[in-house]
Amino acid sequence: MRKQLLTLVLLLGFISPLSIFAQEDKEWSEECQNNYSIFYEFYRNKSYLDAFEAWKYTYDNCAELTKNIYIFGPPIIKAKINATEDEAKKDEYANLLLDMYDRRNELFPDRVGFVVGLKAIDKFTYFPEQVSETYKLFEKAMELDGYDHSAAFFNYFFNAGIRMFSAKEFTLDDVFNSYSLVSEAIEYNNNKLNIEIAEIQAVIDSTDVMTAEQQQKLGRAEKELERYTVVDRNLDKQIVKIATCSRLESLYNDETFAEHKDDTVWLRRAAKLLQKERTNDEGEIETCTEMPVFVKISERLYEMDPSSPGARSMGLLAFQQKDFAKASEYFVQAAEQEADPIKAGRDYNLAASADLLAKQPRSARDHARKALALRPDYGDAYINWAKAYAAADGACGDNVFEKKAVYWAAIDKLNRAISVDSDVREKANKYISSFKQQIPDKTVSFNLGWKDGDTYQIGCWVGETVTVKFF
Repeated sequence: MRKQLLTLVLLLGFISPLSIFAQEDKEWSEECQNNYSIFYEFYRNKSYLDAFEAWKYTYDNCAELTKNIYIFGPPIIKAKINATEDEAKKDEYANLLLDMYDRRNELFPDRVGFVVGLKAIDKFTYFPEQVSETYKLFEKAMELDGYDHSAAFFNYFFNAGIRMFSAKEFTLDDVFNSYSLVSEAIEYNNNKLNIEIAEIQAVIDSTDVMTAEQQQKLGRAEKELERYTVVDRNLDKQIVKIATCSRLESLYNDETFAEHKDDTVWLRRAAKLLQKERTNDEGEIETCTEMPVFVKISERLYEMDPSSPGARSMGLLAFQQKDFAKASEYFVQAAEQEADPIKAGRDYNLAASADLLAKQPRSARDHARKALALRPDYGDAYINWAKAYAAADGACGDNVFEKKAVYWAAIDKLNRAISVDSDVREKANKYISSFKQQIPDKTVSFNLGWKDGDTYQIGCWVGETVTVKFF
């Protein structure tokens, strides 16, 4: 019987021959074999609703036939849920979906944590009122597999925490702890993927050749990194609505600092939440770094852990205290230790901002460049680069034309900022309007031998070639 089935499957191209031998010591009925082949063929053609009846037969009567019953089951059951109008039947199919995950772990316990995570996500979706049970499932999945879960898993996990807070089943401390746990998991995966990407790229650079396998691995890692980045941004948008400075004051104060001053995890989480940018009632961007306890937290964190988070906190503290040179040093230190290019790019750009206030435009340009090397679409870094050139007004050249030509270079960088990052358009256009008023006078330029359309090489550290243009 097994030999006949294998021959049939190979001829029809229905399934991998490996699948059918999940249970080597058992012969399966012809009904099991036929229904498996039927539902798999529908599944293969994405006709999930048509696959349901044959799939259900194998699930009920041939549970141990193959793990594919459980791998292919979710989209088939979900198609049935979506096609059903009766709410009671919807719940019946949703419960079937959750039960299927339990049975998979019972019969094929090779990825228990992963499967518990899938169950948690679907329970969150189909039974929103059971949020407490759902949150416990997310916690169990993390206990089993640690940080090794998908970006989607962590997105749903944190949303479950938000839902718990909305249902008054979570305190502020609970929801902040949930945020910290999830954001640390995302940071772990970001760092792991960044290391993987760097290692693949180093091999490619050393051989000057990219194999198909390397291209596939690199593309997969970059896509997965982007997923985690998107989730991280979504988390930040949600947490800043809750983590107002007044709320944080109840959790981070002299009393709680004294209690947790030797706990680097608490210090790191506190510093991160206090540094989050949020919009106040007047629509302005602010952080909670002006809270007095932030000084104690930052200094203690850096003392215990002078890594990227500690250096970043000290940089913000120095910036707040208007010691801009020191702030730049700390931000560079944070960037050099940071594995996540998004965060490292931001650190370098913060260093550039500090440099501008310290009247060090050349350093500001250099740090903005480093930020863009990590984040080519970072519009704010181009704006800092432009401001660094504008700050060189009068420093490069021998006459008024040469000394003011830096504004053309600055405008070029601002236009570049707009082209790579539409979010900075309004800010960049304000600087463009201002800088246009500062370009060399047309008549003076003409008298010095320069006309519209000419190209000019700016001297000193700027070193840019610009096109003469009178607006």
